[in-house]
Amino acid sequence: MAKALHLYVHVPFCERKCPYCHFYNLGHDDGREALYLDGVAREIALRRESGAFQGARLSTLYWGGGSPSILSNEAFERLADLCLGVAPRGEGFEWTIEVNPGDATPELYDRYRERGVNRLSVGVQSFDDRRLAFLGRNHDAERARSAVARAAEAGFDDVSVDLIFNLASPDDPADRRRAWARDLAEAFALPITHLSLYGLTLEPGTAFGERARRGEALTVTDPAYAAEYRAACRAARRAGFEHYEVSSFARVDPAGGARRARHNAAYWTGAAYLGLGPAAHSFDGVHRWANVASLVAWAEALSTGGDSRAFAELLTPAQRHLETLYLGLRTREGVAAAHPLVAGAGPAVAAMVAGGLLAERGGRMACTEAGFAVLDAILDRLAYQGAAP
Repeated sequence: MAKALHLYVHVPFCERKCPYCHFYNLGHDDGREALYLDGVAREIALRRESGAFQGARLSTLYWGGGSPSILSNEAFERLADLCLGVAPRGEGFEWTIEVNPGDATPELYDRYRERGVNRLSVGVQSFDDRRLAFLGRNHDAERARSAVARAAEAGFDDVSVDLIFNLASPDDPADRRRAWARDLAEAFALPITHLSLYGLTLEPGTAFGERARRGEALTVTDPAYAAEYRAACRAARRAGFEHYEVSSFARVDPAGGARRARHNAAYWTGAAYLGLGPAAHSFDGVHRWANVASLVAWAEALSTGGDSRAFAELLTPAQRHLETLYLGLRTREGVAAAHPLVAGAGPAVAAMVAGGLLAERGGRMACTEAGFAVLDAILDRLAYQGAAP
């Protein structure tokens, strides 16, 4: 039986870096684009020599970034040829590209459709111009709406949008609640099949992280955070979307089944995946590694026979237990009730079940909606008490 290959390609270019973004990216120009493409070609050749593609079928392909939609037409075609050439496509092949609304044109979408892209992830973030300005985005609300509408007009029937909550914008809390409610209403009124929800985090090394370090309030209070999260969950239910992962909602089709993101689901279920490009991460079921977060260093290592990885590690059984717990509890299906870190934390689990944070169904332990809102605290408690001697 052919093995399923889940391929992630990190395209590191952006028009500008958003103040909250902690992913590796840099400005875009023709010279960097050429260096990047040559690096991807070499990395694919290296992986092919190692047998990574032998007997494989390309199950999912995901281009993230950065802003993959910023690539020139020629770069898009070459990268597509490289990626699609690694292995035959498997049944139900899913190809997702992240799209910046500022790049979304009918011509771009037509090009994607012609090459076989069948899923778009549109980085809307908000439909409120004040919130978009707060986030430092280079598009306005109207451009966000048109990016999604144009995708449907181009024939894409699988479109995801990203929204960010936990923003201290607008300044007035009541106005802020209304703005978030409008964001949700607008998203579900558009022809989307999926919503990815992100609470703003203030990461070190970002502009927002530095502003927060100086004492600026950029996020809301914990109770307001929880209220915004619950509001999103309610809006998704009303719109007929399944809450299948802590931050992900998929439209349930009339014929049954939900439009889940198959590539992301591979991460959450512990499947092997391969990452290409600077800063891309990979996992083969036993080992994990990440490429160096530098276009020049990554490309130079690949061209000179050096090691393009920033780190590589062999996961211990204890690490795998922690990881399967973390990933499993992110999903609606949860983890087996017999999972070592669940079974080893019996009193804590019983208390969280009684408190409505966890629920046992069919021999599996999963978070409730209330549990999803405090997932990090649940994981910390289980990891500590479940591992105790």
